[in-house]
Amino acid sequence: MSAFRVAVVDAFGTSFGFTGAFGAVGGEVIQLRSAPEPPVGVDPVDERAFSHVLVHDDELDELTAKLVELEPVAVLAGRETGVELADALSERLGLPSNGTALSTARRDKYVQIETIKTHGVPGMRQLRTDDEAELLAWHEELGGTVVVKPLRGYWGDGVSFCDAPQESVAALRGLRSRRMVLGEPITEVVAQEYLVGAEYIVNTVSCAGVHQLTDAWRTERIQANGVRDLVTAQVLLRSDEQPVGELFDYGRRVLDALGIRYGAAHLEIKLTPDGPRLVEAGARLSGLPYYTAEVLGEGQLEWTVDAYVRPERFRARAGRPYQRRHAFAWAALVAPASGRLRGYRALDQLKGLASFRDLAVLVKPGDEITPTTYDRGYPVTLTLSHSVDAVLQRDLNTVRYLDGPGMYEITPAAD
Repeated sequence: MSAFRVAVVDAFGTSFGFTGAFGAVGGEVIQLRSAPEPPVGVDPVDERAFSHVLVHDDELDELTAKLVELEPVAVLAGRETGVELADALSERLGLPSNGTALSTARRDKYVQIETIKTHGVPGMRQLRTDDEAELLAWHEELGGTVVVKPLRGYWGDGVSFCDAPQESVAALRGLRSRRMVLGEPITEVVAQEYLVGAEYIVNTVSCAGVHQLTDAWRTERIQANGVRDLVTAQVLLRSDEQPVGELFDYGRRVLDALGIRYGAAHLEIKLTPDGPRLVEAGARLSGLPYYTAEVLGEGQLEWTVDAYVRPERFRARAGRPYQRRHAFAWAALVAPASGRLRGYRALDQLKGLASFRDLAVLVKPGDEITPTTYDRGYPVTLTLSHSVDAVLQRDLNTVRYLDGPGMYEITPAAD
C-alpha cells in the first residue's frame, strides 16, 4: 500500500521519471493523458509503472470526480501538453497549484512575453498576427532579423529566421498550411525580434513561490539547413560560474510574473548586450533530467518530489547551490541531406574521444534521413563527461569537426 498518489498529466519522456522519483519515497503515480491519443512524436511508456491510467476526453467534471476517488496529493504537468489541464485540475481539487489565471501565459508564446513585460521584466519586441500585410509592415519598421514561430509549438518545430520582411510573410504562409507537432492547426503566428547573444537554459523547481535553481546549461549552436540557431550541444555550468547568478535572478522574476509557484520550470534565456531576455518558458520538466542524477546527485525530478510531498525538506534546503561533480555535455550530429542512409564514417572516432560517455544512433543505416532542422531531427546524440572542462570543450569542438557532409553515406532519394 503506497503512502500517497500524485497525478502527472502526460508522463512521457523525461517526466516518466516521476514514477521512480515519487516511488522512491513511497508514492504512486497516476498517468493522466490529456487526450485519447498520446502527444505526437513521444515514445511509448510502460503503463505498468503507473497505479492508474486516466484519459481526458473533454469531460472535465467526470475526470475531476475520478481523481477525487483516487485522492492524489498533487496534480502536475509532465510536458507542455499537460500544463493547462494540470492547472485546472489542481485548482479544482484544492491542491498545490499555479492556478488557471495565468495558464495561457504559461503556454502561449506571445502572451507569455507580454505578461512578463507587464510585470516589469524586460522582454523582446513581438507581434501576434494572421495578416500578411501587418507582418510585412511590422518587420519593415523593426528592421533586422525576425523569428516567426507557432504560438504553441515546441522542440523548435516550425521556427523560421527571417532577414527580410518578405521572408516573414513566406514563413507565415508556410505555417498556415500545416499543423504543429501537437496536431493543432495554425492560424496565427508570433513574430519576434531576433535576440543577439549566447543562449542558456535555466531549470528550476518552485514550492509555494520559493524558487530553487536545479541546473543551468550553456547551449552551443550553428547555422545549418536554413536554421539560424540550431542547437548542437548543451554544456552543464557550475553553479558559481558566470553568468549563472545573473540568469537565475532574471529567471526568478520570470517565474513570479508567470505565476509559477509550484513545480518544475524550464527557461530559455539569451544574454544580450542589454541583459538577459526570455526566449520562452515551459512550466514543466526540461529534457535534461536523464543526466542530472549522475552529474549532480539530484535534479528537477527529486526537487519536484520535495516541492509537492516534502515541502519542509524543500524549504530547509532551498537556496543551496547545486554541486557539479564533473564537466558534462550533451551533443548531437546534424544531418545535411535527404535520402537513404547507408552508414556513418566516423562514429568510431567519436567513441574514441577522451570524454566520450555514451552514444545513441537514432537514424540507423537503411533508414530514410532528412536534414536536421529542429530538436527531433538529430540522427545521432552523444554525451561527454570529464574531470577537466578544457578536455570536454576540445572534444565538443572535435565532434563539430567530424560532423558534416563527410560523416554520412547517403543515397539520394529518387526523383
